[in-house]
Amino acid sequence: MPLQEKVAKRIHELRLSKAMTQEQLAEKANMDVSMLARIERGSRGDIRMGTLDRIISGLGVTYQEFFTLGDDENQATRLASSIVLIQDPDILTALQKIVDSIINPSGKHS
Repeated sequence: MPLQEKVAKRIHELRLSKAMTQEQLAEKANMDVSMLARIERGSRGDIRMGTLDRIISGLGVTYQEFFTLGDDENQATRLASSIVLIQDPDILTALQKIVDSIINPSGKHS
């Protein structure tokens, strides 16, 4: 998948994960909603760095979180990219317990 499509997809998935509408993100990013819609669809390939910076800021994520694009063929990478967006410590603790029980089902420490 070309980088343009990966960036468009990432903006879309992050926006949805934050339960934001395009209008809300466009307002936070100080940009026109129709431009944001074109960027999300991937029909605007010449995104300026300043525009992308405003979108990332509007999403409230770090550059590292944004650019964890994941590998389309690797389900574990996609999952890890999604988990990094979770901010609730209780949910993170619960996920850690689930992962621990899968990795070490007997509960014994090595």
